[in-house]
Amino acid sequence: MNKLFRYCLLIVTQFLLIFLPVLAVYSFIKARKQNIKIRDNLQHIGQHYFLTSLFHRWNKKNCIMIHAISLGEVDAAINLINSFEPESNENIIFTVTSIQAYKKLHNNKLNLKILYFPFDSLIHQTLFLSHFHIKKAIIIEHDFWPNFLAVMNMPKREVILLNGHISDKTIQRLSNRYYRELMFSPIKNAYVQTDELRTKLLHIMPDINVSVVPSYKLPLNIRVNGVENITSERKVIAISNFHPNELDTVNILLSKLIHLDYKIILVPRHINFFDDFIQVLKKQYNNQVEVISECSDIENILSDIVFVKSYGVLNRIYSMSHASIVFGSFDSSLKGHSLFEPLLHGAMVYYGPHFSSQKYMDELLHSFIPDIQHDINSIFQQIESLTTQDRLRIYNSFVKTVEQEAVILINHFREIEKWIRS
Repeated sequence: MNKLFRYCLLIVTQFLLIFLPVLAVYSFIKARKQNIKIRDNLQHIGQHYFLTSLFHRWNKKNCIMIHAISLGEVDAAINLINSFEPESNENIIFTVTSIQAYKKLHNNKLNLKILYFPFDSLIHQTLFLSHFHIKKAIIIEHDFWPNFLAVMNMPKREVILLNGHISDKTIQRLSNRYYRELMFSPIKNAYVQTDELRTKLLHIMPDINVSVVPSYKLPLNIRVNGVENITSERKVIAISNFHPNELDTVNILLSKLIHLDYKIILVPRHINFFDDFIQVLKKQYNNQVEVISECSDIENILSDIVFVKSYGVLNRIYSMSHASIVFGSFDSSLKGHSLFEPLLHGAMVYYGPHFSSQKYMDELLHSFIPDIQHDINSIFQQIESLTTQDRLRIYNSFVKTVEQEAVILINHFREIEKWIRS
């Protein structure tokens, strides 16, 4: 009965192919509103909807597909791939969903094939997986597609979940046997970030193998800044990765921080959605708000409040910051962003109460920062009293803890590489 229901549902999903041109046009318009270049936009639409990736000649056999939906998952996957021997990368096809993730992978100049994940129909998935001779597939963190999984659920094909984090809402859905049969059945091995998630998965799927390993976003190269930079007196506070639905919280926090003796740098998650907010800030703070779009301008900021409209600058900002408040965690619809990056560059980290995708990091931080608070008033009070000595003590504890976890993670990466090459 489970399989019959699954087959019926898969057949129904194929009717979406009728609307493929409409979906492609909608995708194009949506990307243009985000100021994505037409060339990048068309490349995404061509590969995702119309399988132009099949024009690439591909003669390698027994290939491995690694799928990461967007930027956060790509960051996790890069750590894994960089741990491999060069010959292990030769047969890897890396697929992504977002244009930003695609560009980031190309900028990292990884020696592997990078493509957009095809539209999730049986036709698209069958043609794609057959053309590139996919034998094994890796899903990074989450992003389950029924037709992809159905095609991978064939003899001599395998799928595993790595660095898994699955929301409570998805766990609840997976408790339904029909949903589970549709969305998880080919996955027999899962590697997750926390014992809590392992327990939840085994409760509803006791027949799968679930192991706990450190987060793939764990920084394996700890010493990225010199001692002089880490120990310096820093006069910057960063408010990073905020979303449009968090602007009220940004405003409240900014109204408090402006009275401290620090420059405040605002770095949104997506730079193209905040022009109206910038005008509000300029009016509210008497035009004492500077907007910069070039990386080179960061070192020479003059205003008390700086809004950054540029990608790829966060690490530089963290290396200047005494403290950073990582957003994407102050609205219940969000799941949080990386908490390691600020600490890696010597900045104290604060974040809101909604961080379901960062539970491993939260648990790790609690091991050496027992008094973590998530409400705005408490965060402000802790920043107000934070000294350079406090920041350095926490940084040193962070380095020691991460070095211990990194040994476990590196050994796990070696196991995955053996699986890939087997």
